[in-house]
Parts: sequence; structure tokens; C-alpha cells
Amino acid sequence: MAHANHNHEALLPLDLFRVYEVTDPFHAAPYRLTLRLAREKRLLEDISSGRKLLRLGRMVLETRELALARAQSQAMYL
Repeated sequence: MAHANHNHEALLPLDLFRVYEVTDPFHAAPYRLTLRLAREKRLLEDISSGRKLLRLGRMVLETRELALARAQSQAMYL
């Protein structure tokens, strides 16, 4: 009998958007980035491997509304 793997991320809808405060070496000041939950794992892998030179700070918003997330950020990773 197979057991389902139930973790918190698996239960969240993939059309969820998160806005994070981020820093990188190319911008003098922190900025906000909208991230689609479906791509979050890939971005975290890219950051940990050094392919993306971002540092995620605190999450400031979580919503299903892209327009709201877009209005709260200066960059998007969808």
C-alpha cells in the first residue's frame, strides 16, 4: 500500500504568489520580488548552487492575486 507524502508545500496551490524582500550584488538597495510558488523550489536551488546571486529576506505577502503581488514588488520570477 502506497503512502501519500503530506507536507505543507504539497498542500498549497501552485497559483500562489509570494513577495519577498531580496538583495543582490547588482542593486544598491533591497527590493521586492514576486515569486510563483510553483517556481520557488527551483529558485532556491539556483540560489544555493550559485546560479542566482540573490538573497531572500522576509516574505512580505502571500496571495493568489497576481495583480496584488505585482503591485507590491519591483521584480517578478514567475
